[in-house]
Amino acid sequence: MPRALLNPHMRLSFTAILALLTMGLRPAAGTPKCPAQDELLAKAEIVVEARVKSLSIGESGLLVADGVPTRMIRMDLEIKRVIKGKYAGKDAIVYGAVFPPGPFTELTRMALFAGLGGDDTFEWELYRLEISTGVEFFSMNACSYYKFPDYAAGPR
Repeated sequence: MPRALLNPHMRLSFTAILALLTMGLRPAAGTPKCPAQDELLAKAEIVVEARVKSLSIGESGLLVADGVPTRMIRMDLEIKRVIKGKYAGKDAIVYGAVFPPGPFTELTRMALFAGLGGDDTFEWELYRLEISTGVEFFSMNACSYYKFPDYAAGPR
């Protein structure tokens, strides 16, 4: 048997790794939990009823440090009506990172059901995130308000 495996620290490390894998930690295990949706709605500035025109995951083109994920999610929304605040546009583009928080399963379902008629819209907060002065985008990774139809929300 190799000497490294006989080392008590190595055995403890392997045991800890095995325990963590067994418990099934998710990527968001270390992130704080978002407030309840009614609290988020009260704080939201712009909330719209929208339909997903397209949803894609791809390379962002960002120049980042080694080891930092560069894949981004892009969601193109068709705005049906403004529920809260003011937004003059009929379309919006929302960007997000591939790690939670974010209702990615629900958004995927809404993208699949878009255009089938009837109940294919949902409520979404257009949360502005400023990169620098005069440069902003709508982000899906903040704790923001959303409300999906029951068929898209899935089991709770």
